[in-house]
Formats: sequence, structure tokens, C-alpha cells
Amino acid sequence: MSQDEGRQLSPIFVSLIPNLMEGEGHIIPYHQAVSKALYQLGWRHRIVVPVDSNLETLTLEWDEFLNNYDLEKEGDLINKFLRLQETWKLGQSIANYLKSKVLNQTQESILFFERFIHLQLLALLIALYLVPREQLSVWLLYRRDTHKDKTRSIYKLLNYLIKRRLKPKRFKLLTDSDLLSQKLSHYFQETVQVMPIPHTEVDYHSIDIAENSQILCWWPGSPREEKGLEIIKNLIETLSGCSKNITLIYSEDSQFDSLKNVVNVKLIKNHLTREEYHHWLKVSHIILLPYNSTAYQARTSGIFTESIMAGKIPLVTNHTWMAHELVKYNLEELVIDWQDPQKVFELIENLVKNDRTRDKIKLMQQSYEQFHCVDNYAYVLKTLYQETIV
Repeated sequence: MSQDEGRQLSPIFVSLIPNLMEGEGHIIPYHQAVSKALYQLGWRHRIVVPVDSNLETLTLEWDEFLNNYDLEKEGDLINKFLRLQETWKLGQSIANYLKSKVLNQTQESILFFERFIHLQLLALLIALYLVPREQLSVWLLYRRDTHKDKTRSIYKLLNYLIKRRLKPKRFKLLTDSDLLSQKLSHYFQETVQVMPIPHTEVDYHSIDIAENSQILCWWPGSPREEKGLEIIKNLIETLSGCSKNITLIYSEDSQFDSLKNVVNVKLIKNHLTREEYHHWLKVSHIILLPYNSTAYQARTSGIFTESIMAGKIPLVTNHTWMAHELVKYNLEELVIDWQDPQKVFELIENLVKNDRTRDKIKLMQQSYEQFHCVDNYAYVLKTLYQETIV
């Protein structure tokens, strides 16, 4: 069978992205990796984004078809009521897209949602009332502790209603955390499949500390409270009096105005290209992840995964998914108490010279390379699809 013939028999995989977040985070790299996995399988991939997205960094082919209302912004009761109208219009735009670009084909179709709130999920349900569903599947990937949200019952109801609109075995719940899988499976009373984190293609080169007298410690990502904003501020305030060998790298949007002149601080722009992001990951020795244990108790971190894949030393907070992962590989020394900055800096200087820690990270890196990769992502997608068509 030729590849073209195989594509005719394989499903159309539709990534719905109602909010591109202006390119922030891992949305774009994630779907780039998904595209690579689907290419391996010979499946067609359609990416649907809001009209007028105009993102230069979106290097994939995509269809600008969805209404560009921001259903995630805060608002008063009137705004929230108006958002129901916008939700209906988003549902219509999803339905129109499916009817014009997907459902006129003879293939099975999979609608994939990997980042959404309840209103966007409601829009998907509306679309399912407006289109034929005989060859349609819906796969939802949950990333957060939705079972703890105030709106958790809404998600549970929407899951149930979406499942009712589809033929048997065509509704699947996914996540990328084994901890979340257990908790969400219990709450939703549905099996929740653990997926690999596929956007992990980084340069694995690690710099030897002897080549650079400065220990580069990077706090990646957008500066937010849940990612340890106050902890980083305390580290910077203490840095000049503790260590001349450590340089802290963080976003210029952190707004630590009074700390900009601190020695051994490097400010970089908030929105990095993928190449710039890989550069800082490559040159850093330590990745600082002082994430809030409530927000990240079971939720994954793409930055953590990429730091392991790059052979770097991540420092994390106890009672987080990242700590859970490190303990699996006997790396408890990387789960730290952030309250005493001086002890943190002393630990950093010891860790970069610790061969035993480096050896354990290499073992973890090898394990991650096998699981968190495009090849394994493709394998899991194929397995899930085979369960659907049996």
C-alpha cells in the first residue's frame, strides 16, 4: 500500500486551539511534536486556530477558522453572561469548520483538545449537535487538577454529554501525569490515559563546570506567583552576599526594579523563540523550579521534562509532580526547602560538582528519552485509535 493510500484509510486528526496565548508556553512546540508523530503514522493533521492569529512563530500549516473571542478573561456578571453568546458562536465556528474541511471526507476524524476551559468545552458540545457524528471521535487531554476546581462538576457533566453524542469507544480522556490520571479517573469515573510529553527535542549538550567559573541558574518561563516569584526575589536579594560564583537568569518582566543592579544577575526577554529557549537551556547548569506545591501537586511541567532531557539539574519544591518524578530515580537531593536562600546557594555549589547526582540524572534522562518522545507519542496514539475502531 502506498503512503497516499494509507493516508486515505487513516483518520484525520484535528487539533482545536481556541486560544494561542500569543505563543506563550508550550502550545506551539506541543503541536509541532504532535504533527511529527502523526506524520510517522501517516495520519492527516489539521490545526484550527482563531481568525487573525498572525503568529510568526506558528511554523505549522493551520486553518484560521475559529472565533477569536477570549473566553478565558476575567469579567463581571454581565461579561460572563455575554460570554455564553460568544461560546455559542465558537461552537458554530467549530461546526462550520468540521462540515467544510473534515466531515466531507470518507475518513474517521478525531477532535483533539489539549488546552481548554469549561466554556470552550461547552462550545465543542454545541458543535456536536450541529454536525454528523458517525465517524467522529473526541479526545480531551486534561492538564490540571480539574477535580479540585469549583467548576469540576461542570467538566464532569460536559464529559458525560459529549460522550453521549458519540458512538461507543469514541470518547477518550487523556493526561500527561500519572498522578493526575489516578485522581481524574476517580472523579470522572472514566479511564484517563497517560500520554508522553512529546516536545522534548533539545540539545543534550551539558557544559562542564570547569569550563565556566560562573554557575548559571535559570528561572525559565513567565514570572508568576505559582512559579515561585517571591522565592526568586528572595534569592536575588541574598545572592550578592552569599556567592560570587552564581549568576541568576530570569525574565526582565519579573519587575524586580530594585534588584536590577544586583551583581550576578542576567535579565532576558520574556517571550523567547524556541532557538533562544534552547540556548539558555543549553548554557544553564541549574534550572530553578520553585513552583507552588498546591498548583503543581499533580500537574506536569514541560520545562522540568526538557531540563531532564537536556541532562540539567532541576531544583524543585516538595509535594509537586516534579518531586514525585525525581524520587522515582533516587534524586531526593534535588527536592529542596527554598526558605533559606544561603542554604540554597550552598546546595547549588555542591550539586554542580556531585558526580553521583549527575549519574542519576543520566539514568533518568535515558528513561525519559524512551517515554517522553515523538516515537512513543505516535505509538500511544495508534493504540488508542485501534481501541476505537475494534
